[in-house]
Amino acid sequence: MVIEQHPSLHALSLEDKLQLSEELCMDAMLDVQRNPALRERVQTRMEEYRADPDSGLSWEELKGRILSRQKIA
Repeated sequence: MVIEQHPSLHALSLEDKLQLSEELCMDAMLDVQRNPALRERVQTRMEEYRADPDSGLSWEELKGRILSRQKIA
């Protein structure tokens, strides 16, 4: 896992981890604009999601899962 390569990430608060994940997503979107192969992969995943919307999670659902893991750990 990437987090194992960056031990200082474990010390971040939950709020900071969530903020970092949002920032990484935004950065990835910029990469998609600059990288045709990545753009194609994202488009394919979006098409798959549109064909079967129940296969994905909303941000709120994903955030809830992350938060519930933090409470257990």
